Amino acid sequence: MISIVSPVYNSQEILEKFVEKIVFYSSKVVRKFEIILVDDGSKDSSWNKIIKLKKRYNFIKGIKLNKNYGQHQAIYQGIKSSTKKLIIILDCDLEDNPAYIIDMFRLYCKKKKPIIIKHYYKNFKLIKRIISHIFWYFLAVISLKKFSPYLGNYILIDYKIKKKYLSSFKFYYLYGDLIMQGNNFIYINKKKARGIRINTTYTLAKLITLAFRLIIRFNIFSIYFFKFYKNNMKNINIIVEKRI
Repeated sequence: MISIVSPVYNSQEILEKFVEKIVFYSSKVVRKFEIILVDDGSKDSSWNKIIKLKKRYNFIKGIKLNKNYGQHQAIYQGIKSSTKKLIIILDCDLEDNPAYIIDMFRLYCKKKKPIIIKHYYKNFKLIKRIISHIFWYFLAVISLKKFSPYLGNYILIDYKIKKKYLSSFKFYYLYGDLIMQGNNFIYINKKKARGIRINTTYTLAKLITLAFRLIIRFNIFSIYFFKFYKNNMKNINIIVEKRI
């Protein structure tokens, strides 16, 4: 009934706890589910950890990409490999609390619409919150779309939205790509957890690169001319090195 998709990058120390929480909360709402862990070119032993978890849980799928393509490219590959009616996407560092799977599933059953967790960051550093607000509100203005510092990758979609999403010729940022396709989300307000990762995998250089890509992709001019240049752009060729 549910596919849980999570990108994995240098996460060997947190994967076991992450999977245990996913199993605990998912089993409270459905009998059948799968967990898809996409190793996005990790440099640690994340893939070996996925192999060990697969031996313990037969409903786990492991996908190893041949290099580090980026978080949203890994998510795309995970969604593509999903087989259940509903797909929930979340990060594996436990900043996205797996307990919210229950609320997302139950709300979808009532509304039959895509769900996104709208986080609030009360316990995070003020300077980090200010910078985040400035960027995301700026992106909302130049795109005329509902971007927000409170919205991320913790999303539930169904197979119809999945099919439409996979038809996209480019994928930059999951939520942005989905709202560009005309999807209207229902928000669930939840507190953002701190997670258990010691060091972030997003370096300053990666954050700056992502910011520029989002500005270039989602500004109003790019949106307006989207239909004119999309046929001349090529799909990103993601190479899967291994599957288990």
